[in-house]
Amino acid sequence: MQKQQLQFIDKHITDWFQHLDGIIPNLIKNMVTETKENRFDLVTNVDKQIQNDFEAYLEKYFPTHQLLAEEKNNEGIEPYQGHLWIMDPIDGTANLVKQQEDYCIILAYFENGQPKLSYIYDYAHKIIYKAIEGKGAFMNNVKLESPEVLSLKDTIVSFGSEYVNEKLRKALYQSSFSVRYIGACGLDSVRVIKGQFGAHFNTNPKPWDIAAQFLFARELGLVMTQMDGQHLDFAKGGPFIISNKGCYEEILAIINDKH
Repeated sequence: MQKQQLQFIDKHITDWFQHLDGIIPNLIKNMVTETKENRFDLVTNVDKQIQNDFEAYLEKYFPTHQLLAEEKNNEGIEPYQGHLWIMDPIDGTANLVKQQEDYCIILAYFENGQPKLSYIYDYAHKIIYKAIEGKGAFMNNVKLESPEVLSLKDTIVSFGSEYVNEKLRKALYQSSFSVRYIGACGLDSVRVIKGQFGAHFNTNPKPWDIAAQFLFARELGLVMTQMDGQHLDFAKGGPFIISNKGCYEEILAIINDKH
């Protein structure tokens, strides 16, 4: 029954993503940008409308499900009980505004605190990355294999260089093959999921930045923890790393020695 239920929910979410394809172009064409805490912290009508649309969708089809999301007041949410969706309507809003590329929609479904379904939708390239508990991870419905295990010297590491000190930045550049940073936590994580990056870490993500990655990591044999190696709480967020098993210990040793 559980598998049938997940298939039923997944079909609904797939239909909702297809529905988005019909409304996002006009939202972007008429994009209105506002700032929140500072001039780099942006929100647009695209973020707001996508989230509002999904909230209305849940109310219609899954009225008992909760929604924890970036552009709403989340008071009263009980994240470890019942049915919970966590959403970032646009991850990488600055990229959307400045580039119209390198942004995504992050959506994850938890049941009693356990990840069951995850989605990272790279809208600009029309690629949906999906994970289903017990069935694996997929890229536009093509199953993904677990990434090859690689050491740090052979991998690309992803992080925001402006958020770490010079010693740590230099150590990671010297120890890895190279460093890259897309600026959307979901898409930086996707590179790890696909085996293109060895690891991505973020010093201050919110729950909606990292919610989907939990199930991808579990299904593909990746490691996802706090940056000190401790358990990561999906409902609280905070400094995190998602990593290939082959370079995880090396990166953590560098971070915790130099950070």
